[in-house]
Amino acid sequence: MFVGICGEMMMKKQVKISLLAGLLCVLTVFSAKAWWWNSSSDKQDVANTTELSWENLIPEDFVPMENPLNTMTRDEIDKLFDGSEESAKELAELETKMAYAPVEESLHGKRVRIPGYVVPLDFDGQTKMKEFLLVPYYGACIHTPPPPANQVVHALSSDSVEIEDTYSPVWATGTLLTETITSNLAEAGYSLKIDNIEPYSE
Repeated sequence: MFVGICGEMMMKKQVKISLLAGLLCVLTVFSAKAWWWNSSSDKQDVANTTELSWENLIPEDFVPMENPLNTMTRDEIDKLFDGSEESAKELAELETKMAYAPVEESLHGKRVRIPGYVVPLDFDGQTKMKEFLLVPYYGACIHTPPPPANQVVHALSSDSVEIEDTYSPVWATGTLLTETITSNLAEAGYSLKIDNIEPYSE
């Protein structure tokens, strides 16, 4: 009887020791993981990442051209749209001037994080994509005329990223380049080599 009780007590003690050892192992793993995250390259990347707003993509000294139609007389407007070769040339020059949207050259090559809406460049109902446009408001390039080139970012990822809801904004992180890329939807003044995409939050 005594032997049986002792055996049972020893068994319970071994179970407790095993549980304690297992708990220590788990705590060790979590401690190691927490330490790793605190000193990882991810944390260093965050420190080296510049968070941008869309206003930051426009040079501070840039003053957009005022719409010339606002100061033209009715006769001047009629002449501008009379369909002649001369008026077509003048209209093309005005459109080029109106579309001028310089980029902020100091951002070239920087690792940045910017919020925006995703505009897929392939409308087949896909949720996974490697290439898309990032724009400052929903519906840009689809339901309305595209924004100026310095308000459109051409995003490219080496791996497919899954974006199930294009109605909601995202945070896009990666290396920003000041280069013009033209797609069938809009001209982008910037390109972004995507490192990370995540749902937008304040």
